[in-house]
Amino acid sequence: MRENHNYPSVGFLANPSSGHDVRRLVSNAETVTHLVKVNRIARVMSGLRVYGPCRVLFMPERLGLVQSALESLTSLNNTGSLQKGLEVQPVEITTQGTPNDTLETARIMRESGCSLLITFGGDGTNRLVAMESGNVPLLPIAAGTNNIFSLPCEATQAGLAAAIFLKIFRTETGHKSTGFSKKLVHQHKLLLAETDSWSESALIDLAISRQATLGGRAVWDADWLQAVFVTRCSPGASGLCGIPGAAMDISALKPYGAAAFLGNRFSVQAVLTAGTVQSVGLESVDRLEMNQTCSVEVTEGTLLADGERVRELRNQKVRIKLQNTGPMVLDIEATLNTGLKQGYLKTG
Repeated sequence: MRENHNYPSVGFLANPSSGHDVRRLVSNAETVTHLVKVNRIARVMSGLRVYGPCRVLFMPERLGLVQSALESLTSLNNTGSLQKGLEVQPVEITTQGTPNDTLETARIMRESGCSLLITFGGDGTNRLVAMESGNVPLLPIAAGTNNIFSLPCEATQAGLAAAIFLKIFRTETGHKSTGFSKKLVHQHKLLLAETDSWSESALIDLAISRQATLGGRAVWDADWLQAVFVTRCSPGASGLCGIPGAAMDISALKPYGAAAFLGNRFSVQAVLTAGTVQSVGLESVDRLEMNQTCSVEVTEGTLLADGERVRELRNQKVRIKLQNTGPMVLDIEATLNTGLKQGYLKTG
């Protein structure tokens, strides 16, 4: 699948399963419905088509989220005038309904020359996309349980920012996904967990749990935790990053993260999932410097990446390291302000 060089390409990756895990049974976490996702995708499309033709490649999935969004917009525009702005087509893969669908789609989109990947999911979805995105920037739209990585914006605004980015990208650098302005994107931090035989990565948090099996994967009880490592955290943040976030505030752009070891020296109040505030006992919370490595001895337990159990551990020494090698992320505010300065928002 090759890019049409008359106009740029954008990838849409919508996770049909995000926002539906077991945490809804044990907390008041919101269910992100099919209709909510369709609505957000449609709003992004509305903003995206402002500055002329754009090809949208999307991940095929069982709910047909992108197709439903396209149909709703076409209906609102009566004559199907949406097609003047967007050429929408699926990526050619055989879906299995597994995380590999996301990995394979992101890889194909990158290799097809997409200038931007727009995701609709939570931190777990974005973790998978980041594994294959390379230097292609991400624009993450919240549609999961934990949405720390996603950008705080209204979906139409995100679509407009994407359109401005593509216009600047097309004007200044052509269509290749290199050389774009550093003012419009930033590189996110990445956590790496490894032993001599395997490695795993995370965008927001890595944790060691004493739970011995993967089970339902999601975690909502801090009593099982041994340690939590984060790229960013803030007071009241939902998810595991809320544990060190109750002791320090670290933004996405700071060149360090945090490491929290659980114990009995002091306690904090942490929002582990929506509607659930838990008192968590801690031994220490310290800054995790860039390229610093922490080692954790695990007799029996599991490794969590961005809130989900991903690997069972038995008598292993796990090394955790913070790196500045994460995905590129579009800065919506900077992009909109650049569009303002360039006069792209004027119509006359």
